[in-house]
Amino acid sequence: MGCGVLALTPACVGVLLWLLLRTGPLVERLVSEANAFEGAAHPRPSHVSPPTPGTFAHAMGRLLPEALKLPGPVPDSMSEHEGGDEAASAARFRASEVLRERCREVASGKAPLETMPPACREALEQSREVMRRVLAATHAEVGGLPAGAGSLSRWSSSFQKSGMHALGYVVELASLESRLLLAEGRPEQAVDTCLDALALSRELSLGGALYGGVLSANSQEAAYRPCAAALNAVPLEPKRQALARLQRLREGLPPLSSLLREESVFHQLATFGPDLLPPEALPRLPSSGRALIESQGGWCYFPARIGHPLVRRYVWRRNVSVFDAMVPLADLPPSERQRAFAHIDASHSLLAGYPGTVRALKYHHELSLLDSQRLQAAALVALVQMDVARAAQGRWPTELPPDTAPGLRLEVVSGQEARITPSDEALAGNALSLTADSAP
Repeated sequence: MGCGVLALTPACVGVLLWLLLRTGPLVERLVSEANAFEGAAHPRPSHVSPPTPGTFAHAMGRLLPEALKLPGPVPDSMSEHEGGDEAASAARFRASEVLRERCREVASGKAPLETMPPACREALEQSREVMRRVLAATHAEVGGLPAGAGSLSRWSSSFQKSGMHALGYVVELASLESRLLLAEGRPEQAVDTCLDALALSRELSLGGALYGGVLSANSQEAAYRPCAAALNAVPLEPKRQALARLQRLREGLPPLSSLLREESVFHQLATFGPDLLPPEALPRLPSSGRALIESQGGWCYFPARIGHPLVRRYVWRRNVSVFDAMVPLADLPPSERQRAFAHIDASHSLLAGYPGTVRALKYHHELSLLDSQRLQAAALVALVQMDVARAAQGRWPTELPPDTAPGLRLEVVSGQEARITPSDEALAGNALSLTADSAP
């Protein structure tokens, strides 16, 4: 009996190791999901009625080359750095980044229009025609990013433009345009422009995985305050029409769980593709997936690709298990999600510090940016609801509708002024002020 047990134990260990380290099922699943996610259509409510027939991907596919070439603001002092050496190139880059940030602060409403550098307006004027065509593409019946702008088409360097970054820049331009229209006394045009900007920021998350979701949240941050100001200023009837469009925009934001599922595909291809995908699997990937593997080089960001290949196989399986555990919990309220993700990390502690392993709590922190985006979407809806209710009742409501404004509360300042503030003080920067409309 004892010898039998001793003979059986190595066999059991061998079977267990084979189960843990085999990658065939992972390869088949990865190829299937990469093909399913890349270029997929994303049905979502259109914010205009009737919508334009077709898909955003098709309409934007023809515009993407022009969007990638949109000029950024050029510093006045650029001529001082005309040299071609490395120092001059670095100086040009720093000056451009400082100016771009100043333009973004004005566009987002964080800085007064009077402080806008002339180069910001010049860039807008040079880009206006393409910007309007890109915004019109958001009227499409179906969402989804075009080829060359999806989650697998990211650049490996943050200094290079990607399709998603180009679309985010258009959102900034539209936010600035909305502010200028409002300053010129054209609030209805400002509302139309900023709602299209919100729609464009949403499109970044439809097929962009978590990376696109974060870009979506960052670009919406630029449009948030200009939209609130335009909605507050527009007359009552256009305000009512805007309410339905805002609600459809909010409904079209994808679940956080879907973004994580797409992110898992990018992570596997970028981290394990070059080393662990068999050659016969590569032709079955979408072209963007093959290009991603070639550009990323797998484990090239680890010195000498450290680690035994069998250990890397285990890490691949481990990471897929972590993503599978996170996905069904990603849509929980933030505090519950944080606890749940901490539990996932605790249950996957083996080799947790090994190069290439993922941590659930890291993804919780990235998803927190998207929590803010959803709060902003609810706040814009609540702003219009309260303004419309104030005009109908002659006074502010006592509270916000709990089903449409979770995490927000109404503060009455006076008979004419009110504020919508987040319940979480960490999100206090998303508070909105509103001024009552006159009753019709």
